[in-house]
Amino acid sequence: MSIMTPDYTHSILNVTATILKKYQAPTRYPELQVLADAIQDKGHVVLVLLDGMGMNLLSKHLSRGAFLLKHLKDVITSVFPPTTVAATNTVLSGLPPYQSGYLGWVQYFPKEDANIVVFQNQDFYDTNRNFDINFREKYLKYPLIYEQIRKHSADHITLHELFPNFREDGYASFKDQVDKVIEITRLHPKSFTYVYWTDPDLTEHQYGVDAYATRNVVQHLDEELERMAFFSAKNTAIIVIADHGLTDVSEVDLFKDQILMNMLKRLPSMEPRATNFFVKTKFKLEFKAHFEKNYGENFLLLTKEELLAKEWLGTGKKHKMLNQFLGDYIAIATGKMMMKIGEGKSFVAHHAGLTQEEMEVPLVIFTK
Repeated sequence: MSIMTPDYTHSILNVTATILKKYQAPTRYPELQVLADAIQDKGHVVLVLLDGMGMNLLSKHLSRGAFLLKHLKDVITSVFPPTTVAATNTVLSGLPPYQSGYLGWVQYFPKEDANIVVFQNQDFYDTNRNFDINFREKYLKYPLIYEQIRKHSADHITLHELFPNFREDGYASFKDQVDKVIEITRLHPKSFTYVYWTDPDLTEHQYGVDAYATRNVVQHLDEELERMAFFSAKNTAIIVIADHGLTDVSEVDLFKDQILMNMLKRLPSMEPRATNFFVKTKFKLEFKAHFEKNYGENFLLLTKEELLAKEWLGTGKKHKMLNQFLGDYIAIATGKMMMKIGEGKSFVAHHAGLTQEEMEVPLVIFTK
């Protein structure tokens, strides 16, 4: 069993650390020298995060002259779990999951006794439940990278974030985001802009890593990034990273395993390839034996204590709710399987496991 783990000296966390250091904001994490050198004297810094654009996609779907390959400066790791919730919040906070508390799509909140989809503020298993709190604001708030830059930078820098239109002021297409980046660099003397786009992740989930539809999306994004680079103002640095990669998967329907489900205190949480199990005390040993017999070939089963000891979530000041978010056991995918933990749609590809495809992401740097 070959696994790949995060390197918090050479990861997306260090991309943010490097940017924070440029603007004199404090961070305890080392910078990436190749990035520090590239952005040190640039008035405009644009950080583009393409969801799911793992290194495996660049080699599969782009020709040698493509923008992303031409300006590829390094291969870095994601965080653990390598998934959007944990990774994008690492980039926006400059903190690893151990400190931010962001672990996965579904997290258990004990006071409300609810498995919450943190990006949507709703119960994963009961969408009819209503809450009068915002879980992220109440339990998972942190200073964003923009706030840290504004507080510590001596220069006047305009700060921008460009998201898709799942936000009220978001953009309908990546092309529209590119247009806005070009405008920002031409209108302002100095700027920092964060761009997040949902593809190729959305397409990979639906069609798979090798699909023709995925190839089309990757090539379109590459062409748009080249246009951004060409038309942006001089004195601009464009950084392109991903939150994680994906790998094609087959599903295991946990709910059909009644023996396992009867051992649980509550329904599973976190991610299909990094799944949280809260186990009834009397079944602790029995659960481990049952799981490893039936799923051990494709998943690494760790206790909460074992996971924390490995420091895959990072180090530093532990988030006050981390122990509550984590189950008694965490099953981490090392092969091509995922746990189906809900009644929703099926996926052709997914992420959050410990394969090279999920963990390795590009560091692309263009300067002019």
